[in-house]
Amino acid sequence: MKIAILKHIAILLVLSCILLVCATCKKEEGEKEIVTYRFTNEDQPKLLPHYIIGKFLNFTDGDSVKKIEVIETGQKIIQLLHVGGMYGKDRYLFYYEEKRIILKDYINEKHYTLVIKRYPIDGPGAEANIHKIFSSRLILELTGDSYYTQYGFRPTWFNFDDPTTKLSLNGLTFEKIHIMDRSYHAGLGIRQDDWESRKGILNGAKYIYYDENYGIVGFDSFDSQQWR
Repeated sequence: MKIAILKHIAILLVLSCILLVCATCKKEEGEKEIVTYRFTNEDQPKLLPHYIIGKFLNFTDGDSVKKIEVIETGQKIIQLLHVGGMYGKDRYLFYYEEKRIILKDYINEKHYTLVIKRYPIDGPGAEANIHKIFSSRLILELTGDSYYTQYGFRPTWFNFDDPTTKLSLNGLTFEKIHIMDRSYHAGLGIRQDDWESRKGILNGAKYIYYDENYGIVGFDSFDSQQWR
């Protein structure tokens, strides 16, 4: 009798273990990994490795020099947060990798941030399908202090797969220049000749010349001065 009971208990234990293992396997199969858009090997030269803390970007118009210093750099994985608003719920979406480089204009005590990130081309689609891998691209954003105010620096950005141009500046030839056109800000009722003195060096830039491998290599101001 005792032997039969022990056998019955042993069978129940074995069955319980089998059920537990199956349940665990099903759970693991059902769990899908959230997609992370990481930098590729081809991205590395475009992450401005020579922009190290303490480096100065010097620009001259032939008479005077303006300097902007690299004061901070950092690279990390960010998880996109969707804020639901009044009736929706906040939810975390896919991950993406970004590098931030903070620049300081000591003349006007202003900061600018270069953000280079790998981001899905179909942003809404990737947000709706966080477990599905979408094609991605490298993006650069340039922002500044208080850029939502009337007199602040409005963000400028471009995709690295946008067409580039070849330019010679100060005797140097740059093969992959993106021209960041900020001329559309001229219609905002802002005194163009007052932008730089009040709000920072790059705030007064009408066109910013950015090389994929060298970063910011020059700009033209709203008062038609060329800084290289």
